[in-house]
Amino acid sequence: MNFSDALNAVKQGYKIYRSGWNGKNQFVIKAGGYNVKEARPGSDYEKAGIVGEFYIAPHLDLKNAQGIMQPGWVPSQGDLFADDWQII
Repeated sequence: MNFSDALNAVKQGYKIYRSGWNGKNQFVIKAGGYNVKEARPGSDYEKAGIVGEFYIAPHLDLKNAQGIMQPGWVPSQGDLFADDWQII
């Protein structure tokens, strides 16, 4: 499928990936889109002095081939125009 279809799928909660990606077990998810009552103790938000309730905006996160979650993933030009997107 194309990126538009993949984006609609990820917005619905599906994990998406490109069959053309070299790394195994990589995928993209939608994260955020919710309020946090208070920063978790020891978190970077707390260290930055953020107090009280705040909103984490919706964004894309990538689980890379090393198993690390990369917050705020941004698709490349190649990703945007690819037709090899799939749903897990």
